[in-house]
Amino acid sequence: MSTTLAHRGLPAGVGRFDLLRLFEQVARPGFGLSSTAVALVRHYVLKTMDGDYLSGRICAVWTQARRFAEQLGLTPRSINSAERELEQAGFIVRNAGINGERAGDRQDGIVVWAAGINLAPLVERFAEMQAKAEALELQARAIQQCRAEIRQLGQRIREAGDEDLRERAETILPDGRTARITSIDRLIAIREALSAMLAAIESAPEPEPRALKTSDAPEENCAPNIQDKNSSRRRTTRPSDPLERIRPATALVVATESYRGVVEGLGGPTWPNLVEASWRSCGRLGIAQSTWGRACQQFGRERAALSVLLIDRNAELPLGHRYRVGSPARCLAGMMRKSGSAGVNLAGLFQATKRNAQQVPSEAPLLELAIEPQAGPLAHLTARLMASMERRVAPDG
Repeated sequence: MSTTLAHRGLPAGVGRFDLLRLFEQVARPGFGLSSTAVALVRHYVLKTMDGDYLSGRICAVWTQARRFAEQLGLTPRSINSAERELEQAGFIVRNAGINGERAGDRQDGIVVWAAGINLAPLVERFAEMQAKAEALELQARAIQQCRAEIRQLGQRIREAGDEDLRERAETILPDGRTARITSIDRLIAIREALSAMLAAIESAPEPEPRALKTSDAPEENCAPNIQDKNSSRRRTTRPSDPLERIRPATALVVATESYRGVVEGLGGPTWPNLVEASWRSCGRLGIAQSTWGRACQQFGRERAALSVLLIDRNAELPLGHRYRVGSPARCLAGMMRKSGSAGVNLAGLFQATKRNAQQVPSEAPLLELAIEPQAGPLAHLTARLMASMERRVAPDG
């Protein structure tokens, strides 16, 4: 190999350290080079001079491999392996003098010949590396954008309030996180799968609504105008359910401060946000997700959400309070064991709690929610107490 291999120089305004920064930026992600190879190129560049990168010059170093090894804290064998890696990747040319020794001559600051490591290929590939850096930047932006779109799709799926949809989404993205996924192809596949799933749900035909029922009675004493059939996929309670008397904003009147904070963080009082807040509160209250899932299946998502909201309120009552929840998980399980989805008069409990909260905020007790003895401290609520509550807030007609 010639000891006088020259190059065409770097572009105007580009210096050796600009070349080095660009190489370090693309070497590993763009060309798969090892960290040792990257560190070795840095050592090469530091051994050269600015004039070596002008057009027609020889850019080379002829330090022995063992000296490089000493300076980098490596073995000569590691240096030789890294040099072979760089040569095979087309970034350097290796040549040797007599007996394989490295040598060279610099006169008036200009290399006239060198037998060692020639960096002409590295200099010549500046434009290629620049294009590679731009491609990597575009890919990084695409990955960032795709991750953002996946997060938005996940939020829309949660807001849909469809447990089956949520479970299917978890099979596509088990932990709901994309931070460790670096493949743009895989991220696109996840995004398209979630988009198709959500589009199929949103494109499902809505049932034709019938005429609305109206009433001139005050809202506090009678249910608001409702449809005979549930026309929203986001609501799972029956239109005839007394729970229709409770609006999300009304429910938050009796919620704890931490629960209200979660709802506000989700965007305000809506049924999907209450469902999401209760789902998140389960972890804080020690309620297993399997128990929450069974409650949603048995009660409907809105009733289950309100149940957790009330349990959360009771859990913050002072120690010794007769209505304080000792075990939120057993309380919710006791409600499910009672008798079907209408076993607990949640509407009555809410109206009574709201009334008490408005009258004496600091002492607003929440009536116990479970009946069975196995449900712990909440279980001694008697049928007489529940009947009394139902008479106080019995729904009209």
